[in-house]
Amino acid sequence: MIQIVDKIELMILTGYTDAQASKLIRKAKQKLLQDGFEWYGNKKVGRVPLKTIEDILGVELSAKHDIINPVLEDTVNE
Repeated sequence: MIQIVDKIELMILTGYTDAQASKLIRKAKQKLLQDGFEWYGNKKVGRVPLKTIEDILGVELSAKHDIINPVLEDTVNE
């Protein structure tokens, strides 16, 4: 199931301010619009998929325990 987050949940998960969380929501909506999800063009929509936020930030957010786990791409553990 897709996890959807709003500004308040982003503030809790990341520790970002109100303005920073709002900016993240706007960026996520722009990204979703570019991907063809026209519904996110509505100004009243304030919730976006958590996966989109994670893609923008480059980190994995765990809403279950409020823990942020870094996502390291192109790395190998030896």
